[in-house]
Amino acid sequence: MSIAFQYQENKSFLHSVDPVTKLVWMACVSILVFLYESAIPQLMIFLAVFLTAIIFARLSFLFLIRGIWIMLLFGVGFFVLQVILVPGETLLFNVGFLNIYQESLDFALAITGRLVTIFTTSLIFVATSDPRDVVISLTQKLKIPYKYAYSLFIALRFVPTLEQEAKVIESAQKIRGVGKQKGLRNKMENLKRFTMPLLMGAVRRVRVTANTMEAKGYGAFPDRTYIRKISFSAKGILFGIAWCGPTIYLIFNRLL
Repeated sequence: MSIAFQYQENKSFLHSVDPVTKLVWMACVSILVFLYESAIPQLMIFLAVFLTAIIFARLSFLFLIRGIWIMLLFGVGFFVLQVILVPGETLLFNVGFLNIYQESLDFALAITGRLVTIFTTSLIFVATSDPRDVVISLTQKLKIPYKYAYSLFIALRFVPTLEQEAKVIESAQKIRGVGKQKGLRNKMENLKRFTMPLLMGAVRRVRVTANTMEAKGYGAFPDRTYIRKISFSAKGILFGIAWCGPTIYLIFNRLL
């Protein structure tokens, strides 16, 4: 089974767009979800992002669900808390001693949809952007010092690596007969037995990476050369305009 939160090599429209344009797209989506505090606009923005992933990135429905299911579970709990704690005026129905108001339900749906939309947008960016292209774009186009850009590259590479190591550790423990046990105390033991090898592996990997960078003289010069060069494409510019135009219009429409 493929890992969700990592670059997925494919031939699609979004894969061919430069990372800077996709960062602009992420910024537009983030601005739009914070412009509205009602459920229907948030749902429309999420559907637009989801269809972008399906049509323009050629990511499957199952891949997207597998990538955002943790955020969906977190969103359910967050939604319930918002419905209970946020006050309202228009009573819809009662659940025992709890009063469910229309304003509370609408606000909870909007906030939960905002979180899921932003997370889905980040997933699409990671899945369609080669980490090497991200670093090159940040340094060549946005003139960010390569030492800072490379830290993002390490994060994008280490997250799927740690996820893969977690699967290996889980499989190794199952082979040795150490399965998951029920009960709070057993779950704490399972978490300790699972977390320690993963943490030690991460520390060892960071130390090896740091030693390798130091041995190669990384950071000794203010700038560096690149084999590859990232350039803006016409379709990428049109994609950015297609999102920036409505975003700017809606911002002025809300302010005026």
